[in-house]
Amino acid sequence: MDKNEEVSLSLRKIANSSEMNQVAAAMKEVRRSGKAALPLLIDALHGEDPMLRDIACAVLGELGSDAGEAVPKLIELMQTSSEETRMAAALSLMRIGPDSLPLLEETAKKSVGLTKFWACWAISWLDPSRLDQDMIVCLKAEQEQPTSEVTPFAAAEAVGKVIAWQLKEAD
Repeated sequence: MDKNEEVSLSLRKIANSSEMNQVAAAMKEVRRSGKAALPLLIDALHGEDPMLRDIACAVLGELGSDAGEAVPKLIELMQTSSEETRMAAALSLMRIGPDSLPLLEETAKKSVGLTKFWACWAISWLDPSRLDQDMIVCLKAEQEQPTSEVTPFAAAEAVGKVIAWQLKEAD
């Protein structure tokens, strides 16, 4: 079995498993493949299976900066109607790291609603100094008047990151 077949089988195991131990083991197998897994993971982002797409997002985040070439597709997924997919994409972009920042900033400046919010959230974790006033207002608005069950908690984290950065800068 070649590397792509192994990665594909591992992704299917993750998608079809209800037991966390099996999911963790399968994710480890995919992570071990490293950059070799990128083409299959990026293909999974284009797929119709939402669970497999979200899992591919998560695994890409596990690869960190090695998954930099997936950034444009992850940015695109932040614009979907699925809250789970938006969150998974934002988390992955944050875990990929600084290579995500240029497209995250562009998305935060050009988007509205939850796409903008999740872009701002990811930026707050990567480098809160890159948030402009409009982006900070977006985070605070979602904290004060949430549009989903998860966003007030994510917004509180992001606003906390901004406040910590501002306090550090004031010293």
